[in-house]
Amino acid sequence: MDKKDLLSKELKTVMEEDTEGLELSQNIIDNILNSRELTWRDKINNFLNHEIEIPLAPAVIGFAALLAITIIPKDIFKVEKIKVIQIGSNQILVREKEVSRK
Repeated sequence: MDKKDLLSKELKTVMEEDTEGLELSQNIIDNILNSRELTWRDKINNFLNHEIEIPLAPAVIGFAALLAITIIPKDIFKVEKIKVIQIGSNQILVREKEVSRK
């Protein structure tokens, strides 16, 4: 056996014997956890575990707007150019409209 392993095992058993009846309060445990430096893995885990709160009214309005945009045809808001050609007492209406691509 390596001396380093033997020494670490002895230190571990001595520390376990000394702290066997020791209990930490929740306040001390929280203080230790808050004062330690977070690793990148802890930071990512904390970021991914955040609870997202979405207010109901803006969510409903956003969903309704998205639904309206997808249902309403795109050509409905385009402006038509109407030319009126008069020949004598007759009128000819010429509508110019772009053809939509689907």
